[in-house]
Amino acid sequence: MSESQPAPSSDITDAVSFIIETVATLLAQRWGVRLGKVLRALSSPDALDVTTARYLLALGSGLSPAAAASAVGRALMSEADAHPERIA
Repeated sequence: MSESQPAPSSDITDAVSFIIETVATLLAQRWGVRLGKVLRALSSPDALDVTTARYLLALGSGLSPAAAASAVGRALMSEADAHPERIA
């Protein structure tokens, strides 16, 4: 029996897309690598699930959508800087 998860609302999807695109752009510029390579790494199904979960948790903790996006984006940047071999 397969469990299906409800599709995230378009607001959540838009916010997660914005977070990933912004972080990918910043990392590509910082590391001097192609944007597409970073986007592929940050847009894998697992990465999208994790980023969406983090964003929803941040919202659930009482942060505004902007503050939640900022917190998730900063966390992604930090992790990418700690493990650049996973992306670049």
